[in-house]
Amino acid sequence: MKKVRWAVVGTSNFALEWIARGVRLGQNAELTAIVSRDPERGAQAAAQVGATHHYTSIDAIDTSVIDGVFLVLPLVHHAAHAVAAARRGLHVISEKPMALSVADCRQMVDAAKAAGVVLAVAQCMEFTAPMVKARELIEQGAIGEIVSAGISASFRAEPDETWLQRDMLASGTGALIDMGVHAVDAITRLAGPVRRVSALVGSRFAAYAGDVSGTMLLEFASGAHGTLQAHYSCYQNGLEIQGTHGRIWSSEWWGREFAGNLALQRGNEITSFTLPRVNVYVPQIEHVSACILDGTTPVISGERGLANMAVIEAALEAARRGAAVDVVV
Repeated sequence: MKKVRWAVVGTSNFALEWIARGVRLGQNAELTAIVSRDPERGAQAAAQVGATHHYTSIDAIDTSVIDGVFLVLPLVHHAAHAVAAARRGLHVISEKPMALSVADCRQMVDAAKAAGVVLAVAQCMEFTAPMVKARELIEQGAIGEIVSAGISASFRAEPDETWLQRDMLASGTGALIDMGVHAVDAITRLAGPVRRVSALVGSRFAAYAGDVSGTMLLEFASGAHGTLQAHYSCYQNGLEIQGTHGRIWSSEWWGREFAGNLALQRGNEITSFTLPRVNVYVPQIEHVSACILDGTTPVISGERGLANMAVIEAALEAARRGAAVDVVV
């Protein structure tokens, strides 16, 4: 089987323990290199994950042995590295969220198109078992037409004093940008694009001052209504889609290596589904690698990442204005 040869750019624990492992486990992917600006750290990381090469920059990559890069970097570096990689003819997967702004996302998309390379965004929750099953049920018409959709993606983080001294948006942090983008991506895959959004952003806890709580009111292009929550001060993992003929819901729709759950109710009849355990980073890398080999567009495309960021950008603007804002892609 032909395999896409990947370089993971970044040496964080997440990059090495999850992304690199996902690439190694992918049947049509090969973990070939690690990229780190620190040559010693890069060499150590490459040895740790079994990569045969290591480089200190995108420009240093030997394109005769590397086909694509997986960017696992702070958000502020996504756009520049993606553009640099595309210009060298390298396919790109960028960790989520795609970039700091819609304008940066457009630069990434334009660079990939100009170079004729694949650009994907690592919206890995696309591949969770509950999401796959939920899409299947909706496509089958199991709940009829969608009326409302609610989703949450939150975790409890230890208070960080640096949140009090920095602009979280400028540094690419904050609950809506971090976990909220997972929820935006998931809910729009189920209920369609969002055309208008209102939002509240902030925190009720002094220790968590900053953009660590976000709540959004969504108006979908279909006319359906929705709500979305993302917080750093509690745990939430909820999904509920109400349709004209029934509803589906989950209390564990997101995770890294898990099965989760999903239930369907039609009238008084409730069906719970037995779902497979999935390491979401494996089907993610296999899907993008297959698209590179086949010359097709990934479902987690750069355009989709841009659309997600447009919703987040509109929500943050709505919170500042205290008024609803149209989503412009």
